[in-house]
Amino acid sequence: MNGSVHVKGGNAEQHIRYIELLLETEYAIVKDDKKERKTVTIESRRVTEAFTISPGEERRFPFSFILPLDTPMTMKETRVFLFTDLDIQGGIDKSDKDPIAVKPHPWIESVLEAMGDLGFRLQEADCEYAPYFKRRMPFVQEFEFVPVSQKYRRLFDELELIFLLEDNGLDVIIEVDRRARGLRGWLEEMYNEGEQLVRVHFAEAELKHTEKLKTSLQAIIEQHAG
Repeated sequence: MNGSVHVKGGNAEQHIRYIELLLETEYAIVKDDKKERKTVTIESRRVTEAFTISPGEERRFPFSFILPLDTPMTMKETRVFLFTDLDIQGGIDKSDKDPIAVKPHPWIESVLEAMGDLGFRLQEADCEYAPYFKRRMPFVQEFEFVPVSQKYRRLFDELELIFLLEDNGLDVIIEVDRRARGLRGWLEEMYNEGEQLVRVHFAEAELKHTEKLKTSLQAIIEQHAG
């Protein structure tokens, strides 16, 4: 991700302590039987240290950083923002919040394409509170697919996928026999009740071979559909 922060001076000289960028998203959490949205910082970057800006002066501060692997993709309900925080000494701090687009990692894109080829349509994508996975972030991004082919419509109503991206490959967690679980959601119930989720690791070589990937996913889905 590349960009620059533009700062324009006001009517008087001002001393800026720092400019910081915060990469943020929201996730859903159920608390007291109510679903709430929480904001979380995925990554932060200090763009500049202290400086002084004169009246009417304009300055630009470039930045560049790689998004963490667990940054959610901006698909369906999921949103990611870049929050710019400018700390002014003795004044009112300024901030700016801009939405950004996060495309799927090529490995995840391969799985999404394979699911489409198998006869599934992505219906929802949202971040949900899931401390059970003990990841860096308190949430995971869930992808809900519905079958559009007659073959899979007879087997189940929907299918949930979670992607856990690593440097050496991709873990795909699949729940293919979802029951109606109310507010708590399938992740919490599956873990609390000791049920097993299907978790499969795909190496980089497998993710680059479209037909083999599709065949593997089809076998996993059909094996656990009943």
